[in-house]
Amino acid sequence: MELSIVIPAYNEEKRLPRTLERIFSYLGAHYRGAYEVVVVDDGSQDRTSEVVGQLAASNPQLRLITFERNRGRGVVVRDGIFAARGEFVLEADADGSVAEEAIVRFLDYFREHRDVDMLTGSRTVPGALIVTPQPWLRVALGWAFLLLARIMFGWPLYDRINGFKMFPHHVARDIFSHTYESSFFGEAEVVYVAECRGWRVKELPVSWSDNRDSRIRPLREAWRSFWGMFRVLWRDWHGVYTSNQTR
Repeated sequence: MELSIVIPAYNEEKRLPRTLERIFSYLGAHYRGAYEVVVVDDGSQDRTSEVVGQLAASNPQLRLITFERNRGRGVVVRDGIFAARGEFVLEADADGSVAEEAIVRFLDYFREHRDVDMLTGSRTVPGALIVTPQPWLRVALGWAFLLLARIMFGWPLYDRINGFKMFPHHVARDIFSHTYESSFFGEAEVVYVAECRGWRVKELPVSWSDNRDSRIRPLREAWRSFWGMFRVLWRDWHGVYTSNQTR
């Protein structure tokens, strides 16, 4: 099997079915390889698992992993990565914010560029398209995060928190064996761990749409990300990310 798509989900009974149907439709028309979609239900309180099970009846490439309690995005993405069977693994969002064409385009890039170990979707590099922009508060908080990250880590100002990332399976397993953050800041930690461990990371432009139904609370996530930076710094200073010891 060439491709596994891992989608973390929490209370996504409304948005996730549309995302899955778009993925199946696009890959059915533009991709001939074997693939699977692994949905990891992070203790949803709604009918997320039920609607995924119904879709799986007519889409045998769809797999469902469920957990009884909510543990956070970073944790369930890691579990999905470890359960994936594909040669390449894609992490994607349940709301389908990144256009499906990027799936095949990212795979093609890996086939043509053997000097890259990880691809991450970017909303800021040339060629990216913002179809539906975020509210001003989320945009402002995002830039504040990037500026603070540049000061603390020396990170360049680019899109580290997009939840659309593709890796060869062995690279993904190595990276996620050294990640700890459970909140949305975990997306930035993934890129940082990859760089600490010597993997070559490349940004590719994506077409992105803000989902107005998002339940993310910007101020709360900004606060969590702020403290997440200090936790990442502490681990880096103590050699956690470069150690051969896994979690």
